[in-house]
Amino acid sequence: MRLVLRLAFVSFVGLAIGAATITGCGDDDATIAEVPEAGPDAVVVDSPPPPIEDTGADASGSGNCRQDEVKCAGVCSNVRTDPKNCGACGTACAANEVCNLGQCATSCSAGLIECGQSCVDTTSDPDNCGACATACGDTEQCGAGKCSCPANTARCGAVCVDLSKDPANCGACGTKCVSTQALCSNGGCAAGCATGLSNCNNSCVDLKSDDTSCGACGTTCIGGTTCINGACGCATGQLLCNGACTDVMSDRLNCGACGAKCDNGEVCLNGACKVGSCFPNAPGNDAGNSSGKVDCGGQCVRLTNDPKNCGACGKTCPPDFLCDEAKCVCPAGKTDCGGVCVDLKSDPQRCGACATQCNPGQVCSAGACAATCAANLTSCTGACVDLQTNVDNCGACGIECTGGSTCVAGKCECPAPTKNCGGVCTNTERDRAHCGECNNACQQGALCENSTCSCTEQRPNCEDAGVCVDLIKSNAHCGACGISCEAGTSCKGGSCK
Repeated sequence: MRLVLRLAFVSFVGLAIGAATITGCGDDDATIAEVPEAGPDAVVVDSPPPPIEDTGADASGSGNCRQDEVKCAGVCSNVRTDPKNCGACGTACAANEVCNLGQCATSCSAGLIECGQSCVDTTSDPDNCGACATACGDTEQCGAGKCSCPANTARCGAVCVDLSKDPANCGACGTKCVSTQALCSNGGCAAGCATGLSNCNNSCVDLKSDDTSCGACGTTCIGGTTCINGACGCATGQLLCNGACTDVMSDRLNCGACGAKCDNGEVCLNGACKVGSCFPNAPGNDAGNSSGKVDCGGQCVRLTNDPKNCGACGKTCPPDFLCDEAKCVCPAGKTDCGGVCVDLKSDPQRCGACATQCNPGQVCSAGACAATCAANLTSCTGACVDLQTNVDNCGACGIECTGGSTCVAGKCECPAPTKNCGGVCTNTERDRAHCGECNNACQQGALCENSTCSCTEQRPNCEDAGVCVDLIKSNAHCGACGISCEAGTSCKGGSCK
């Protein structure tokens, strides 16, 4: 049971990434210290790297950052909205600027609200939920402009609690585990943890999947990472750049690789910097957009399926929501209850209907509050589930399927057509880090299509050299293959200057 967003597909990324020093607001003279690329070669398949250890204290004093935040000088920050860390830690906007989609700007994008110097989506921003300066509690999430407790948690006083593992609220608010049964295991006080769970400060957790104790007690996954097989990692297709999960196929400051920054006037399209708009042909000409992508702060994204830009730039879906056809929706089998995705068939806090809460001692079975679970169902802290098929409780209560796997006959397995690559369910037909087979990484600038690595229009294979060339910046192939810049000139923006 989670308090944070669970990503569907995850790939492990190492932490040996140099810190970037960025000054200015994305200007041409902004400098980035050399950053080793956390590219496909850095993906570890057999032995995942250590998880991200959250050791600093955030501004609220809870010690844990929210899922979409990173630590900047020991303080939690959302670099998409923070004017002191806009786009990256240390990049401060001027007094007359706002932080808009990770870039310093003079105004906010359409649909975003200006709160101080931050451009935010008040329907999902936990620091400005429903209105500017209306902050949700550390354990709450923001959805539909309201602060709510995440799914599978209960409100105990002013905080949201996972009753399955909280020794101060074990199984019910106010039930404290003491003496010889001081541990909270699957919603009951016990002397020891159930099989597969580990004791972390008297809370019994699954170290392989718990985002607040990933691999070791107290190790929290932040910056968009999530816990799988005991290590924090990013979603498939993303790299860990400066502590944050980044889509290097679209990120302007990390285009194609960590630290590869596009110049002013360029956008990042398919992992390559490009002059003009996000349209693949004729820079600056918006006619004939076959890519279906739009420019959101220099990032070329699809508004139809991007949960951070769903329907409009900066329109962010709440945790656990998907972006489908430009709308934030809950996964199949779950219902939107005021900005929280809930399984009404089993959640005792919202049983059968969003407003129906079961009484203490009752369980939620097939969408109805009852004294006991129906046949073939097992109570996992009041939620009656089928241990043979439930991804949050697969084979036993508290054992969660991660990495995109599903629960089949009580075991976590990868659904077709994905393959298990180091514990991660991966579509090898289009994954750049595992193209065609596990751990077969495409080179920088190449895409994986139909299980084959290939260069793109923006980065073609000039002279069949086996290298995808950046026509925007290559002195040997400037603007087109075979056009070389003369001595004393260099290629910038696809032209020798």
